[in-house]
Amino acid sequence: MKSTKATALANSNTALIKYWGKQDEKLILPMTNSISLTVDSLSTTTTVEFSEKYQEDHFFLNDEKQTGTAENRVIEHLNLLRSKAKMNLKAKVMSRNNFPTAAGLASSASGFAALTVASCKALDLKLNQKELSMLSRRGSGSSARSIFGGFVEWIKADEASESYAKQLANKDHFDMRDIVVIFKQQKREFSTREAMKISKETSPMFKARLDVVETSLDKMRKAIEQRDFTLLGQTAEADCNLVHSIALTSKPKLSFWIDETVKIINLIKDFRKGGIAAYYTVDTGSNMHILTLPQFAAEIEMILNRIPYIVKTVVCKPGDGAKIIDNHLF
Repeated sequence: MKSTKATALANSNTALIKYWGKQDEKLILPMTNSISLTVDSLSTTTTVEFSEKYQEDHFFLNDEKQTGTAENRVIEHLNLLRSKAKMNLKAKVMSRNNFPTAAGLASSASGFAALTVASCKALDLKLNQKELSMLSRRGSGSSARSIFGGFVEWIKADEASESYAKQLANKDHFDMRDIVVIFKQQKREFSTREAMKISKETSPMFKARLDVVETSLDKMRKAIEQRDFTLLGQTAEADCNLVHSIALTSKPKLSFWIDETVKIINLIKDFRKGGIAAYYTVDTGSNMHILTLPQFAAEIEMILNRIPYIVKTVVCKPGDGAKIIDNHLF
């Protein structure tokens, strides 16, 4: 019986300059470049087996059989990879996240990066990181960045073959921390993909960001290259606020922050007044990221752990890109 199996581990990434809006919905081509930090403590492990014993594709996430949109997205991605490999065997996919799914913490980024790398290995597709990034992008745009470690930029382009991620600096270039703050799980009304489409079509603020994003990207590249944490934090915070302004001025209104998010934002401002270097960024969820330097991480975490409405904190360092591992999930 013909059968091939592989397992990959991919880390999530924290958007410093966000991906918000597509120019092509099918090919997942972004309106602008984006920059992120791949982190070491939020990861997805995925095992993929293509075999004659399967009559249809099966997708399990955190040991639960998936149906509907989640399953369909994975099957669509498997079809893309199978067509590239010129092979039509069905697959079993088992994934595990070590952090909340669909909670604004880029689980689709690590998820589709791991799925792409494991599937390509199992299909014996010998691809470099640039090629893996282009393929992964088709499943989830931000997953293009999780193929690489450290600081990463995803390039916009009009052609599918020109839109991929590249590493700006490796994980050892700039030693900083991303403290992930997790609140009680909130049910999102819209997925990131849906929210992006709604805001592009309805928010008057969408074009305003397009007018300034190139300046923000230049500032972020400079901050990373020169290890200028203040510039990095200020630029990430400003872009975060602009993206959430787009969301709030969409129709229907897209509101991802909760009262607790705002309270922690105010706490971070107090940190800065007290001489602690800390900045925030929030994606499409209430959970958030506190960017800081290593010498402040323990003090910030100690303060956060005293706050009753915070369920969990995770201190992340710059992490590695997606990779093949030996420990299969099944």
